[in-house]
Amino acid sequence: MKNGLPILPSTTAIQEAIRKLEERSASNAFVVDETQIFVGQVSIQQLRRLILSGADSARRIASYAAYGTAKIAKTGLDDEAALAALAEDMEMQGIDVAPILNKIGKIVGVLGLREVRKRLSHGRPAKARPAELPTKNVLVVGGAGYLGSVLVRKLLQTERRVRVLDSFIYGKRSLQPLEGHRNLEILEGDFRNIETVVSSLKDIDAVVLLAAVVGDPAAQHRPEQTIETNILAAQALAFACKLHCISRFVFASTCSVYGRTDRVLDEKSPLNPVSLYARSKIFSEKCILDLAGDNFSPTILRMGTLYGYSPRMRFDLVVNTMSMKAHVEKRIQVFGGNQWRPLLHVEDAADAFVRCLDAPLERIGNQIFNVGSNEQNYQIIEIAGLIGKALRKVKIEVEDAQLDARDYQVSFDKIRRALGFKAGETIPRAAKRIDRELSLGNLRNPYAKVYYNHYFDATEES
Repeated sequence: MKNGLPILPSTTAIQEAIRKLEERSASNAFVVDETQIFVGQVSIQQLRRLILSGADSARRIASYAAYGTAKIAKTGLDDEAALAALAEDMEMQGIDVAPILNKIGKIVGVLGLREVRKRLSHGRPAKARPAELPTKNVLVVGGAGYLGSVLVRKLLQTERRVRVLDSFIYGKRSLQPLEGHRNLEILEGDFRNIETVVSSLKDIDAVVLLAAVVGDPAAQHRPEQTIETNILAAQALAFACKLHCISRFVFASTCSVYGRTDRVLDEKSPLNPVSLYARSKIFSEKCILDLAGDNFSPTILRMGTLYGYSPRMRFDLVVNTMSMKAHVEKRIQVFGGNQWRPLLHVEDAADAFVRCLDAPLERIGNQIFNVGSNEQNYQIIEIAGLIGKALRKVKIEVEDAQLDARDYQVSFDKIRRALGFKAGETIPRAAKRIDRELSLGNLRNPYAKVYYNHYFDATEES
């Protein structure tokens, strides 16, 4: 590394160069010869395109011309003409960082294009400064959904460039406030279409797969679509990423795979699915992890039951349903009540995905993580009590019938150890936020079909 940018020997194999760049979360690297003399600059996208075009991944990067040769001598930092020439070269070659070389051509620093322009405009000599790592290009498949619309906002706050691929089966309103954002590209399409998938991967460094038929009722209503989307399309996207040498692939799974048990479960516990939705996620997990190898290191995130306000709101989730009923009907219905659920706020879930994109690949690659907090393993009756207390004057009605067979508690120790993840949101605070949004009229008809996944209805409130 030189001031934050990787330096690769010209003898490095193409595949190994891609791996090293991904490990450092870098998009570009300087190339030097055996005497450490600067040869040129390569990009991870250029290397990926070489492999896709049929180049031998074991060949040395020196076998192919480096695409960036812009450079400046240390003695030229005070020379306006040299700086102007450097800016022109960098703009023509499409690179943001160039090396500063000593008398014999060794790298002694780096200079960013922004700094060159700034110094030229102020008439002051440029000074070498550490370069920031290039912004990651992230594809979020399902970025307009309940979790996706929250995650996209968080990613944009980190200055990443984000591409969303979504079929918008629940409408487009969730991303409308972000239209025109300089770092956001929105593609409308179905990721079951392989042509759509391949085109969406251009120049992408990391993929987050959220799109799915989500929830037991939705999967039960559309079993064929569930298989197509949750299994076949997910596997095809993962395989396409492997072919494109996109190692960082984060897959949204669910703690529903644990089904029903009377003990606390971790990532190594036996799976006991009680629905098509859970079975589809298990099958996808296995297919995706089986693809792991050179230049593909997927991460599986098994999330607890989500809750909380989102730009694409859902009222078919236990906390959200109870909060809405408490506001509208002044009562909460509980069926059974003794069933255990691990709960996870949608904002915390999005944070977990960001942490995976930030973490070193060797820490999270080829791993499964339960996502949630030990403190938010609740029985359904406890959830109702927390919401009732938070919103007040709410009647809780308990019925013996148990409509959902799931009953499990989950350990979240692994993700806390590996990523320092800790949930920050709470059920009472989420209930109050939902109550406030309803009171303000931002969710005028909470019974509208768009708020319930199993209707597959994009008709939004006018």
